[in-house]
Amino acid sequence: MRTSFARLRRALPWLLAGLALIALLAFGFWRATVPTTPSAFYTPPDPLPSGAPGTIIRTEPITKNVPDGAQAWRVMYLSTGVDGQPTAVTGIIVAPTEADDAPRPVVAWAHGTLGVQPACGTGHLADPFAEIPEVERLIQEGFVLAATDYPGLGTPGVHPYLFGEVEAAAVLDSVRAAQHVAAGAGHRFAVWGHSQGGHAVLWTAQIAADYAPELELVGAAAISPAADLEGILEGSMDKRAGAILVSMSLYAWNANTPGASLAEIVNPAALEQINKLAGTCVTTPAAFLLLGDLQPPRAFLPDNLTDNPAFREFIDTNTPTDPIDVPLYIAHGTADAIIPFQGSVDEAARRCAAGEDVELERYPLADHNPALDYSAVGVVGWLEDRFAGRPSASNCG
Repeated sequence: MRTSFARLRRALPWLLAGLALIALLAFGFWRATVPTTPSAFYTPPDPLPSGAPGTIIRTEPITKNVPDGAQAWRVMYLSTGVDGQPTAVTGIIVAPTEADDAPRPVVAWAHGTLGVQPACGTGHLADPFAEIPEVERLIQEGFVLAATDYPGLGTPGVHPYLFGEVEAAAVLDSVRAAQHVAAGAGHRFAVWGHSQGGHAVLWTAQIAADYAPELELVGAAAISPAADLEGILEGSMDKRAGAILVSMSLYAWNANTPGASLAEIVNPAALEQINKLAGTCVTTPAAFLLLGDLQPPRAFLPDNLTDNPAFREFIDTNTPTDPIDVPLYIAHGTADAIIPFQGSVDEAARRCAAGEDVELERYPLADHNPALDYSAVGVVGWLEDRFAGRPSASNCG
């Protein structure tokens, strides 16, 4: 008995240490599932100040993780919301510290799907630059960078996910905001985005001349763009990852569309699943492990989802089909498991047939996110050519 007790006493410190390690790992995992809450900076004043879209509401300098040779700010600016009324949007502006007598060209970055909740944005994170491709090179090349958070990502509310005109307004007004914040930011700009951001790119290129006529768009680069909303949603129905995409789409549509009623489309169990998924951020992917085994949307949603008249109107209204009169670069991985590659092939073909200037770049066997990585350096060069006025290399036909 004494021997057993002595052994237990000797083993106790190791046992306690093991339990402490398990608790620490569990706490660390739990922390990894909790998105960072935006600071008070991201709460807009009430009422909003008067001013034109792009007017600065507030700024604060960013001092950590800033790229070499750059200065950066978090900004809150006025934009246009779903109802056509002024809304507050946040983002970051990055500019070279070196002075330049000539106006600097502006690159507007539109990020991909992050979620639909305020905490899902990246502008409020300690290192927002980690989410922007080739940010160091953009600064080295003398560009000013404007990266919007979109409404509802940072600021309160449900992000109007895939609402094309709202995304585009946030992008265009980020360029206007950059002119107020970064000395030397000019009126000539290009737009570049990935996934949802590719959808925003197409919409920005469509409405830029009408919404922001004082700005000059020189080119638009859409990587793995969400161009064919119906094809994307229908193609997601049999994929587990599609549960996230479809749930966020339905949740945002329901929250931002007057008269929409998600409860009339799905049963209570499906509604619970949608709400759970829409409350999770892609920026904290570990959180999805707490949701259990993700089921494809077809397991909890009706097969004819896109046939519902109200939701169908949302799809049709927000699919980017209007003309684009600047050079358009589309890149897509042929093995994309999130947004079907064929959607970009069809989008390029349709726009080519309409006489638009389109270059389609295929990345064989590349999935959704790798296509952004593989194309990034080439896109920066493509943007440089657009600002320099060099001929585009349309491969229509």
